[in-house]
Amino acid sequence: MRSLFPATILTLSLAAPALAESWTPAWMASPQAVWADTSVFETGLPDSIAGATIRQPLTLGFPAGRIRLVLSNIHGNQPLPVDAATLARSRGAAGVEAPQQVLFGGRHDAVIAPGAVLVSDPVPFAAEAGDRVAVTLTFGPDAVAQDFHWDARETSYVIDADEQAPKVLSEIPARLTLSAVLSDRPARQVVVAMGDSITDGNGAPMDAMARWPDFLASTLSLKGIAVVNAGISGGRLLSDGMGCSVLARLGQDVLALPSADTLVLLIGTNDIAWPGTPFSPDEAPMRLERLQAGFLQIAARVHAQGMQLILGTVPPFEGALPGTPMEATYWSPEKDALRRALNDWLREADFHDGLVDFDRVLSAPEDDARLNPDHDSGDRLHPGAQGNRAMADAVSATLLKGQDR
Repeated sequence: MRSLFPATILTLSLAAPALAESWTPAWMASPQAVWADTSVFETGLPDSIAGATIRQPLTLGFPAGRIRLVLSNIHGNQPLPVDAATLARSRGAAGVEAPQQVLFGGRHDAVIAPGAVLVSDPVPFAAEAGDRVAVTLTFGPDAVAQDFHWDARETSYVIDADEQAPKVLSEIPARLTLSAVLSDRPARQVVVAMGDSITDGNGAPMDAMARWPDFLASTLSLKGIAVVNAGISGGRLLSDGMGCSVLARLGQDVLALPSADTLVLLIGTNDIAWPGTPFSPDEAPMRLERLQAGFLQIAARVHAQGMQLILGTVPPFEGALPGTPMEATYWSPEKDALRRALNDWLREADFHDGLVDFDRVLSAPEDDARLNPDHDSGDRLHPGAQGNRAMADAVSATLLKGQDR
């Protein structure tokens, strides 16, 4: 018996490092349920993904020596078969360098259970922040798309085969199944940027990496800080929009994210603006007390996890969405008064760990109900690349305040 005891201790000691291994998010795209009603917004997905091979280029926000992929079927109600997955360096568009096979529990294929995520085995893959890579997924013959990220701001490709220079069958503007890329490199801090279309990047040029979290990641990776984007276009604090509400998805998209320790949250525009519009014609006007309760609940959950919470004020949006069915009802003096009241409350509040005053960063110098034309993408709601860079600079200043620069 005495000879077995030291052997047992040795076995446990050798296993401990693997059990304690930690990973850093280097990229993410928050999952949404694929909607059936495309009368307002097309999904951008192919009619079927059964047997399809889809290549998804992306930019890493943090360096890596090994990489793991996270595949999502959290909105699916049936198993999702993935017959193969590869990781490669991107050569632009659908082209890649030599693809490396990605395994799942030692197998090249996997089935993602309904409502679940799947994490791959580690892939040796040395990369720096800003490197372009591509993940290629080949789906099984019974695969059905139920889980995606609509506003990717990046083109993905349906291809004929997982080759270095494939034939492109079609292009899609959405992410499918791929929800995160993890790095084995430890970060000094892991920042999750969460919000609606302003964070997701609507208004930023396609394929330009010009969303405000993109600019922030590029700046802070040099200081050992990882930044990932958990924005969802059409997102709301209190109610489901084009994705689950922030309150509903906080656990999956932030609190469960490996090593995440800081949440930067910009939310509220759609909670204020949507009631009475074609998006939500019968919804009662939003009230300040409801928004306050939602923010306090976010703070309670984030702080209970030992994370810090940085909030952003809601930017102006008078005149938003000109020439669309939303123009007449999206903004009103009453909605603007509520936005200002919320922002004033956030500025005076003591329940958060910092505030980024996006309202003042983005508003026009002579009319603080409107976006500064220099920062506007053109729809008077979403910042363009210049506005996104200004937002990133403001977030960076808040995050680095009091830290060594």
